[in-house]
Amino acid sequence: MMARWFVVAWGALFMCIGFWVLIQPRGLVEFADLFLTSTGLWVAVVLRLVVGVLLWTSAGVSRTPRALRVLGALFVFSAFALPVVGLERMRRIADWGAGLDDPVLRAVSLLVIGLGGFIAWSVLPQRSEP
Repeated sequence: MMARWFVVAWGALFMCIGFWVLIQPRGLVEFADLFLTSTGLWVAVVLRLVVGVLLWTSAGVSRTPRALRVLGALFVFSAFALPVVGLERMRRIADWGAGLDDPVLRAVSLLVIGLGGFIAWSVLPQRSEP
């Protein structure tokens, strides 16, 4: 199943972003700034939809199908919520996040690393699987 490998790649990407923020906490602020334009907002919507659908469709071959379906649904819900929240509110949320101390941003990065690792582990084939 091809979706499985895309989900593994997304999990690995989440982990890479998390490690980057762990080393460079302000990196999270820089990364978030990429999505704080009208085009960036719609890119974020599409990315969340794609990740959500991939998580949902690959849940059947995963170790944790229920968890991946819940995560997939959350990603899809957040994709639909972004335009409702709007760009101006998202900028205010990002400004609040930018004001957080580095240890807090590092803690967030650990959550991102954990989420990415969990997602990748969930869909990786088990040893007995081809």
